[in-house]
Amino acid sequence: MTTFREASVLDLPVLVSMEKTLFADSPWSMGQFKEEFKGVPRTHFFLVAVDDANEIIGYAGVMVPAPGVEADVLTVGVLAAHRKAGIGKAFMAQLESWAINKESNAMMLEVGVENAAAIALYQQLGYQEISVRTNYYGAGLDALVMRKELQ
Repeated sequence: MTTFREASVLDLPVLVSMEKTLFADSPWSMGQFKEEFKGVPRTHFFLVAVDDANEIIGYAGVMVPAPGVEADVLTVGVLAAHRKAGIGKAFMAQLESWAINKESNAMMLEVGVENAAAIALYQQLGYQEISVRTNYYGAGLDALVMRKELQ
């Protein structure tokens, strides 16, 4: 059974390793993760999903800079062997809940234009396509910008 918990700095080596697998074209470095974790818990929230063996199988993060401001989904990643099990959907529900508690009015995210599975999930959750960011993940790697109003 998959369980979820808040991520800690002790998880960073695993997250950096997973990042290289999940986002090979533009992985975050240890330094980037450490920089984002500086905002926890004031403006940033990170979660991990763990399996029965207590191994991390996914992670997600969001930032809300200030009340009344749009939240920015920083990352959502699930190892390939654990996809299509509702982990991404559970991550998004928890990120949205945290953002609402931080008085955010909407959530934004970027997703690779070729990532049909993630785009379908976000659309199912009520996110709408608003623009494309050319070369966002590197040369020739565009991102779709999506947004959802929060209740």
